[in-house]
Amino acid sequence: MRHVAQPLWRAALVALAALAVAYAWSRRGRLEVERLRVVPFALAAGVVLVASASAGWSVDAKLTAARALSFGLLLTVAAALGYATAGDPPAARRLALAVLAGACAVGLLGLAVWVLYPGDAFQEATPNAPARFRGVGQNANTVSMLFAAALPLVAWIAIESRGRLRVAALAAGALLYGSIVGSGSRGAFATAFLGVLFVTVLLARTRRARLALAAGVAALLVAGLGLSRLPDTLPPERAGQSPSASSILTGSPNDAEASFRLEDELGNPGHAVYVRPHARGLVGASGREQAWRGALEQGADRPLLGYGFGTEDRVFVDRFYSFFGGVPENSYIGAFLQIGLIGDLLLVALLVALAVPLLLSLRKRATGAVVACTAVLLVGVVLASVQSYLYAAGNNATLTVWLCGFLGLGALATAEDA
Repeated sequence: MRHVAQPLWRAALVALAALAVAYAWSRRGRLEVERLRVVPFALAAGVVLVASASAGWSVDAKLTAARALSFGLLLTVAAALGYATAGDPPAARRLALAVLAGACAVGLLGLAVWVLYPGDAFQEATPNAPARFRGVGQNANTVSMLFAAALPLVAWIAIESRGRLRVAALAAGALLYGSIVGSGSRGAFATAFLGVLFVTVLLARTRRARLALAAGVAALLVAGLGLSRLPDTLPPERAGQSPSASSILTGSPNDAEASFRLEDELGNPGHAVYVRPHARGLVGASGREQAWRGALEQGADRPLLGYGFGTEDRVFVDRFYSFFGGVPENSYIGAFLQIGLIGDLLLVALLVALAVPLLLSLRKRATGAVVACTAVLLVGVVLASVQSYLYAAGNNATLTVWLCGFLGLGALATAEDA
């Protein structure tokens, strides 16, 4: 799948960007630009410019240029479609439904992998984590991020629709919710819960309905937490020295990695025999804190400009006993590592510029589209604190979050114009 999909998504992104720009051009003049608040568009351009310019000092200039181009195309899609749908609520609703349909397609593909190739659908158990459902994702956290971002859209459609569309929305919710529970992704589970609760509380018509929906969402949270704890972790006798339980089969008795991995150097208890790490609970035990400190220390060597956009997985080195990953799993720290403090502040400013007008609009009764898009953006912002993805065009949750952010601006402009 990676062999086919890796080159295909780049071609699809180029085609999507071209179609989005053409669509926006065809609808120019329908709405005054001021209605859309030009600051987010200017900040998006600034982030792309800094990312592209970082090729001049990048540790891998070719990689930086390629990834900056991909991210620029992704933001172009989001901004162009956000502009094009302003003043046209049905078009914005259709795009939101398309985003949800895409997430459901990924969920169904995951189920197909489970049926056809059960061993490939799960990430193997480790000493501190049970087996985790990953579907078509590279790991258990990949597609669950997309599902967490899409669930607020499910809540919106389910609340405001009737008949078959509501039934379809509930079925989609069950698919995405079940996939997140199976993945055991704590970040995705927590943010999905907050996003759905945000939508249900704001869109419920009466206080009684609001309380009933909130209670239902809380019950789903408790049930999901219980189900995610059912699988067993890997027994100590089947584990090696690493908490990831990775086998190192080099075939060479002189390879030091065969007895002690560099990934386990920092924070290792230092015992001669295997020491089982703490079990993966609801919070903690993922080693992210160690990785964040290490990444910040690396970034401090190039604090203003970073090592070059897109080089996060090249620059970051996992040498932490309790952490297992190729990136520090924090978009804000990852951006600091790549484009320094200047680029990181621009990225945060862009998120703020998208979120503030949407949140301020909630003081009066906002439309369902505005509420749902605000929820998706908030899910993305919170999820970025535990996942490195906001700038990764190849991540399946990235376009969803940015597109809904700009669609929210368009829907907000529509509401104000009305």
